[in-house]
Amino acid sequence: MALGHFQQTSLTNASTLLQGGFRLGVASSAASFAGGSLGTILGIGNLTGITENIGRSTIQAGNSNAPDEVVATQSLTVTFELLEFWPPTFDAIRGGGLDTENAATAATYITGTPTANTFSTGGLNALTGKAFAFENTTMVGGATALTILVVYKATIEQGLVFTPKSDHDTDPAMVMPFTLTGELETSRAKGDQLFIIESELGV
Repeated sequence: MALGHFQQTSLTNASTLLQGGFRLGVASSAASFAGGSLGTILGIGNLTGITENIGRSTIQAGNSNAPDEVVATQSLTVTFELLEFWPPTFDAIRGGGLDTENAATAATYITGTPTANTFSTGGLNALTGKAFAFENTTMVGGATALTILVVYKATIEQGLVFTPKSDHDTDPAMVMPFTLTGELETSRAKGDQLFIIESELGV
């Protein structure tokens, strides 16, 4: 005798599952991402979290018992991890105004190497907001479907975090986490100032 099946369902909207990781990119503005470019690719890594933060407030007249609820603050917290130790990427993520980064320059502390990429920090304090793009590619029926999230303006929320591992670790590659805070880009129209998500249809 066959057992009954309960609460079976299927996707209400086809091709809407996001699977796998995201490519990570940064640019000076969201306009750089138009047409499919991701600007400067951040390298191998994982997008680990996206959280929209909303702070609510109420507006109430002195003779009213039905206050209006409004959004007082709105931001986005983005966390991701990188595996590639590449100083130019760190400089781009941090806005390009917090650090000193020189590519293929003469080494100071490394001996026997004619050139090196150098990244130094401390003393500068400019945090310049950058646009970030996160692109997911999912296979649907043998074809690819793209979903992209663009944060219009974000700055770093924490400094660099390096956690070295043992040479004998099961996975000895060092993971470098980053946390960004997306803030309102007030030069854009209201209702389109924090982020946008586009999902490809018709696959």
